[in-house]
Amino acid sequence: MNLEERVRLKKANRRELYSLEPPFPYTNFLIELSNACNHACIFCTHQKMKRPVGFIKEDLLYQVLQQAYDLGTREVGFYATGEPFIVNNLSKYVKKAKKIGYEYVYLTSNGSLATPEKLRAVIDNGVDSIKFSINAPNREMYQFIHGKDDFDIVVEHLQYMNEYRKESGRKFKIFITGILTRYTERLKEDYFQVFKGLADEIVFKDVYNQGGNMPEIDELLRCTYDNETYRRCNLPFDSIYVTHEGYLSVCNADYENMLVVADLNRESLKDGWYGEKMKKIRQGFMDDNVSQTLCDGCLHHKKLPASPLTPEAATINLELFSDKQVRDRLIKAGYLK
Repeated sequence: MNLEERVRLKKANRRELYSLEPPFPYTNFLIELSNACNHACIFCTHQKMKRPVGFIKEDLLYQVLQQAYDLGTREVGFYATGEPFIVNNLSKYVKKAKKIGYEYVYLTSNGSLATPEKLRAVIDNGVDSIKFSINAPNREMYQFIHGKDDFDIVVEHLQYMNEYRKESGRKFKIFITGILTRYTERLKEDYFQVFKGLADEIVFKDVYNQGGNMPEIDELLRCTYDNETYRRCNLPFDSIYVTHEGYLSVCNADYENMLVVADLNRESLKDGWYGEKMKKIRQGFMDDNVSQTLCDGCLHHKKLPASPLTPEAATINLELFSDKQVRDRLIKAGYLK
């Protein structure tokens, strides 16, 4: 499967997969190596997260990788709610995935910790693509969006990655993604000037409410042209997401483990993915009735209370649906009074 086919597959309206027992995913497998992150993007739930920071156990990671591969999965991404380059064993995990047989291993990073040494390590161990999430094309706006003044160093790391690709002859892809808000939506063309020749592709995504965790985005950050009222989601039917604790969750934006359906420390990936809790949420999607879950706020753009699917795995966060942090940052920057 080439890159064009892979991108098309992920964007397609895949209603044909809407069943209680869809085929096990070939792609769309994400593992959260850690939920630690060194940035505080204004649209990201991480700034409100109360879940304890941790790192995945090596033996658990290898078990999950092998189980997914045996079930037919051939692609894996090492990122989710945290920053992958914060993990010391990142290159080791890339090497292990390739040794198991994964055809496509990929990373998404803010780029600030992707030093030349760390980049060489993951590249030399077989990573197939690295995507830098750069959510503004200039230093001032970048600092406002990311909460850190790391724009220049990220550009340096991006430049080095391109230089090393030429020097080493390694065949991996370099991507940039920009999450657009109402404050950056007019800066798209600047990306192509600032990052000219530094990425194989620049992809833009309109900001959304992060799986229902950030309902304030609709009021405070949403792009001015975005009038979406219903968000299509195929995740319960065509994706696998494993948290650093070893939980199988419905969504890779599940910052507080509100959508956990199985504990892979106690049951197999196959049993979890085809288990009763996952079937129940799939039925809810098929009926368009996911009330009282985090998914309801995401799909229908509603600011609603939510209950965890597995209470013992979730972190109770009373500030999860508060807009205070985003509003305070907008006021400090002079965008709100």
